[in-house]
Amino acid sequence: MKKIMELLQNMKAKNEKKDNKGFSLVELIIVIAIMAILVGIVGTQVIPYIDKSRNAKDIQKLSGLCTDAMTAYSSNAANIDSAKKYTITIGTDVTISAGKGDDKILASFKELNKYEKIADLGLESKEGKKVTSVTIDCQNDQPMITVTTVGGTFDPITSK
Repeated sequence: MKKIMELLQNMKAKNEKKDNKGFSLVELIIVIAIMAILVGIVGTQVIPYIDKSRNAKDIQKLSGLCTDAMTAYSSNAANIDSAKKYTITIGTDVTISAGKGDDKILASFKELNKYEKIADLGLESKEGKKVTSVTIDCQNDQPMITVTTVGGTFDPITSK
C-alpha cells in the first residue's frame, strides 16, 4: 500500500510539473494586441504636443537672434548712424545693409552666434522648415529690433 501511495504522489508531482508551461500563444497574442491599441491611442495624443514643443523651440531660437542683434546694435551705438535702419539677413549667408558702422554690427552679431546660413539655425517644426530667410531690422525707434521670417507662419518678434 505504501508503494502505491508513493507511486501516486510521484505521478501527481510529474503532472504538476507538466502544467507549469508559462503563457500560451493565444495569451501572448492578446497582450501584444492590447499593447498595439494602447500605443496607437497614446501616439496620436502625443504627436501634436511634439510639434508644439518644436515650434516653441524655433520661436526661442528666433528670440535669441533678437537678443543677439540688440546686443550687437547697442554695443556699437557710438560707431553707427542712429538715424539709419540696419537690416541683418540670414539666408544663404549672413549679410547686413545700411551704411556707416554696419560692418561692426555684423561682426558683433556673428561673434554672438555661429549662424552662417539659414540651415545653421536648425529650425525643426513644420513651419520652421518652410523658413527660407530671417530678416532682423535694427533701428533707434520702438521697437528697436524686429525679427521676421520669410516662409513659415511665425509672428514677428520685437524687442521690448
